[in-house]
Amino acid sequence: MVKVVFYESIQNHSGCESIELEPVEALIILIDKLGEKLGTDFKEYLLRDDTCFFLINGKSISRTGGLNTRLEPNDKIEILPFIEAG
Repeated sequence: MVKVVFYESIQNHSGCESIELEPVEALIILIDKLGEKLGTDFKEYLLRDDTCFFLINGKSISRTGGLNTRLEPNDKIEILPFIEAG
């Protein structure tokens, strides 16, 4: 299983703090699965620019392949709200 953890305002959109899903090949596929479980509105929210960012085992996907980042069984995916400091 892979564990997906939602932080702060993402929890309001998901309706939960975390969810466990069967392993899939890539983050984009995992987002599709989240859409199946939690609704297409939630999936669209995750894919909107500047809404949230993703960590896989503590590493930003900006350094691991973006939405095409490969996933392994037992990975921990964290989804956090995007906050811009100014």
